[in-house]
Amino acid sequence: MAEKTKPIPMARKPKLIPKKSLSRDESVVFESRASWWSCMKSATLALLLAIALNITFEWKLIPSAPDLPFASTALIGISAGAIQTAFAAILLIALIGALWFFHLRWLRWKRTVYAATDERIILRTGILTKESWDIPLQMIENIHMTQSFWNRVLGYGRLEFWTEGHAGPKDMKWEAVPRPMTVRRILQEVMDIREKPNRERQMR
Repeated sequence: MAEKTKPIPMARKPKLIPKKSLSRDESVVFESRASWWSCMKSATLALLLAIALNITFEWKLIPSAPDLPFASTALIGISAGAIQTAFAAILLIALIGALWFFHLRWLRWKRTVYAATDERIILRTGILTKESWDIPLQMIENIHMTQSFWNRVLGYGRLEFWTEGHAGPKDMKWEAVPRPMTVRRILQEVMDIREKPNRERQMR
C-alpha cells in the first residue's frame, strides 16, 4: 500500500492490547497505561492510613512494645470491653474497605489501556465489562495536550483528540498519559506519514 512506503516510527509487538484485535498489516506504535500514581494515590493513601490506625491500636497488645509518642496517651482513653471491641471492629472494617478500594482502583488502572497503531488510536477500559473505542488517524484534526505544573513534575498529562464527524465535533481523552509530549510527537509523526501520500495524490 502506498500509505506504508515509509517505515513506521517505533513499531512494536502488542503487549497491552490483544493481537487478534489488530488487522493483519497493522503496526502498533504506542501502548501505555495511565500514570500509576495518578490513578492510585487516593487508594494508596487510604490503605496506608487504615494500616497505620490498625497498627497503632493493636500496638499496646504486643508484649514489651515501647510506647508510641502521643498515640499511647490517646489510647488510654479507650475503655476496655465493649467500646474497645467496637473500636477495633470499626478499624478492621476500615482496613477491609481500604483494601477493597485499592483493589478496585488497581483493576481500573490495569484495565485502562491507551494505544496507537499506524491506522488508529485506541482506548480500552472496563473491569467486568470491557469497552473499546478507536478513531482512525485520518479523522484526527488536532491533538491537544494539557499538563499542569504538578503534572510536569510527576511526568504525565492529558491528551485530547479532536475530530470532525458527520454529527459535529467529537473527541477522545487520554487521562494521565506518561510523557505526553513524546507520545504526541510519535502520533504526529505517524499521522504525517499517512497524510503525505494523500496530499501528493491531490497535488497531481
